[in-house]
Amino acid sequence: MEKIVQPTAPTERHSLLDVLRGFALLGVLLANMVSHSGYFFLSKAGIEALGTAEIDHIAEWIEHFLIDGKFYSLFSMLFGIGFALQMKRSSALDTDFTARFRRRLVIMFVLGLLHAILLYVGDILTVYALTGFVLLLFRKSSDKVLLRGAVILMLIPIAQYAIMWAIHSANPPAPVVEEGPRFFDQVILTFRTGSYPEIMQMNIGGLIVARYPDLFFTGRFFRVLAMFLIGFYISRNMIYANIAAHRPLIRKVMIWGAVIGIPCNIVLAMMMTTDAYYDFEPTGIIQPLVYAFGVPGLALCYAAIFALLFENPGWKKRLMVFAPVGQLALTNYIMQSLICACIFMSYGLALEAQIGPARLALIAFAIYTFQIIFSHIWIRYFRFGPMEWIWRSLTYKKWQPFRI
Repeated sequence: MEKIVQPTAPTERHSLLDVLRGFALLGVLLANMVSHSGYFFLSKAGIEALGTAEIDHIAEWIEHFLIDGKFYSLFSMLFGIGFALQMKRSSALDTDFTARFRRRLVIMFVLGLLHAILLYVGDILTVYALTGFVLLLFRKSSDKVLLRGAVILMLIPIAQYAIMWAIHSANPPAPVVEEGPRFFDQVILTFRTGSYPEIMQMNIGGLIVARYPDLFFTGRFFRVLAMFLIGFYISRNMIYANIAAHRPLIRKVMIWGAVIGIPCNIVLAMMMTTDAYYDFEPTGIIQPLVYAFGVPGLALCYAAIFALLFENPGWKKRLMVFAPVGQLALTNYIMQSLICACIFMSYGLALEAQIGPARLALIAFAIYTFQIIFSHIWIRYFRFGPMEWIWRSLTYKKWQPFRI
C-alpha cells in the first residue's frame, strides 16, 4: 500500500529556518514600504514636497545598502531548503514528490495572483511559484551543477543588460514628450481616491504593463532561481542542521559575504539613487554587476551570522522571538499587505504617497512588532496560520487539523 505523506508537524520544524524566515519578513516589509506607500511613484518634486527629503534620502540609501534585494534573496534560499526537505521526506516514504509539489506551486501561484490583484501588485509569490517549476528540473542534479548553475544564473542579468544596452544604443528611441499628468500621478490618484474596483483594475494593469516587464528586465527570475539552487545545496548537505560540523564553512561565508557584499552594496546604493540603469547610460551596467555579487553575498552573510549566533544558548533564546513569525510566514506576508492597504489606500486612511522612507521605516517596525505579538499568541492555540492551513489543505486534498 502506498504511504500517505502528511504535512510537517510543528514539532518537526527546524527552529533556525523559522527564525530566518521571521527575520526575512522584517526585511521584506521594510523593502516593500516604498511601494506599499506610493513613495516609489513620486516625482522628484513630489519627494521634495514631503518636507522630509534630507532624512528620507539617508533612509533610502540605508535601505538600498542593507535591505533592498537581500531579503527576497534570503527567502529564496529558504524556499530551496524547503524544496529539498520535502523531496527527502517523500523519498523516504516512497511517494510521488513532483506531482504534489507541482500542485503546491499552482496553489501558491493562485494565492499570489489574488494577492497581487486584491492587495499589492508587488507580490512575490507568483514569481516563486513560476520559478519553482524550473527548480524541479534540478532535483537530480549534482552539488557541482547546483553551485555552478547558481553562479551562472546570477551572472545572466549582467549579460542580459549588456545586450539590451547595445540594442538601445544602436537604435535609440525617439524622445517621449509627456502630455498631461504623469502616469504615476494617475496611479497615486487612483490608490488615494479611487473605488476598490478601480484599484483592482489598476493592479491588473500594473501587473501587465509594469510589474512583470520589470521583473524580466531586471532578471529577477534568474536571481530567484540562483538562490533556490543555493538553498537546495544547503539543505541537501544538511548545513543548517549541523552548524558545529560546518562552522568553518559558515564562517567563510560570513566573512567573504561581508568582504564582497559591503563594498558592492555601497556602490549599488549610490547607483540606485540615479536613473543610469533604466535610462541605459554607459554606467548603467555597474548596477547589475555589483548586484550579482553584492546582494547574494550580503544575504548569505546575514544567514551565516544567524546560524553562528544560534549555537550560543543566550543568543538562541533571543533570536527565537522571530520563530513564530517565520512559522506563519505566508499569513504574515499577506497580513503586511492588508495592513498597508488599510493605511495607504482610499478605503483606509488614504495616505498614499504622503510619507517618506524615514517615517515608513517606523511604521514598518510598528507593524512587525504587532506581528511578533500576534504570531506568539496564535501558535499557542493553532497548528498553522490561516493562509498556511488553506495552502496545506488544498495541497494534501483534505482539511488539515487546525487547532492544537
